[in-house]
Amino acid sequence: MLVSFGLAGCTTHAPSHPVHLPTPVTTNDLTWVNFHFILVNATNTSPNLRSETSLLQDSIISGLRETGLFRNVDQANTNAAANGIKILASIHQITKVSAHSRVWFGGLAGKARAVVRVTVSDLTTGNPVDVFVVEGQTGASAWAGLTDEAVLRAAQQVVAEIARLDSQAAQQLIDHGK
Repeated sequence: MLVSFGLAGCTTHAPSHPVHLPTPVTTNDLTWVNFHFILVNATNTSPNLRSETSLLQDSIISGLRETGLFRNVDQANTNAAANGIKILASIHQITKVSAHSRVWFGGLAGKARAVVRVTVSDLTTGNPVDVFVVEGQTGASAWAGLTDEAVLRAAQQVVAEIARLDSQAAQQLIDHGK
């Protein structure tokens, strides 16, 4: 009977909308933000998260590139670009679920979860553009994903939010006739 509860676990996911934190920015005007160059850096709060941090950074970079919205997305400012934005994504909390525990315990292994705090700032001035938190989470069924899937879901939310900010900036430029 215990196994049937593990197999029948739900596959609900965390909300796909980022939680925005208060920023020192006093206006929602994004017309001054240049999204042509994006510098992405991922960090973590624990040295034991190197692979997850690398996966987060690589997934954000590849996701932003795949949108086709941005001219240059990189992890290093090799061209010494003066205009653009910097994305700092920091893993603040993670609940790991390994393949071994998923095989042996199924849904009882729990949900893999990655909470990421994202700071978007102007590359030239360092002024903040936005600060938000995303949460990638897997289901809790026997077939639910592992830690990497939770990190990938968090990265997808970061990409979606940057695309939304870019769209908002473009609309503001149109509205202001620039």
